[in-house]
Amino acid sequence: MVKFQDLIDKKDSPDLNAPAEYKKISSDEKLTKDEAKAFWDDHFTSNDKDVKSVNDEALLNDIYDRDETDFIFDFEIDDEIKHILEKFEPDSWVELTDTEKESLIGELISALGYKLGLEELPSLKFFEDSKDKLGSFNISENLIEINKNIFDDPSEVIDTTAHEVRHAYQHQRAQKDETYVDKLYKLNFENYITPQLLPDGKYMFFTDYQDQYVEAEARAFANLFKQKEVS
Repeated sequence: MVKFQDLIDKKDSPDLNAPAEYKKISSDEKLTKDEAKAFWDDHFTSNDKDVKSVNDEALLNDIYDRDETDFIFDFEIDDEIKHILEKFEPDSWVELTDTEKESLIGELISALGYKLGLEELPSLKFFEDSKDKLGSFNISENLIEINKNIFDDPSEVIDTTAHEVRHAYQHQRAQKDETYVDKLYKLNFENYITPQLLPDGKYMFFTDYQDQYVEAEARAFANLFKQKEVS
């Protein structure tokens, strides 16, 4: 399995693009939230026999050319998570020491991991690098790494932390290989698109990297925690 790391900024950049031609499976019609959920539930729901018989070619059609809007999560931001998020509010965050901030990030990882049903919580490590390197998840060590140089933006810290916890969840489910989505995770990691750094500092295959299933879904999950009322 390809070792995954988020080594560059997860956000879109107008200077980074690469051609890609993949089958698009999202609905062409404007859908309500309930209709969209029904669409994806119908697309991904299958019995054990169907899951076992699906081939890699069919799965590959569902891995690429994905977008955050494709995903709806049955995930409640409960009181425990809200209480943790309150401490990331700028007025509270600025009063914390770096050690307290690191501890708070650990609390968020634990709360999200428990809610997602992670059997083994990732360990946590911090590094210092340029701000375009936000964080990573290391599958071989079950380790989330967060760049301390993004500590000046607590909303980015939340986004990066949630994004990497989702990757930990994806890898756990890929190893179980029980459902259709588990198989999507597994095949995507086995055929993971990594952007290639060019001499001019730009990246080739960046759009393909962003639009693969595991990346689009991790961004969509992190979006759940943006601009939420935590009071």
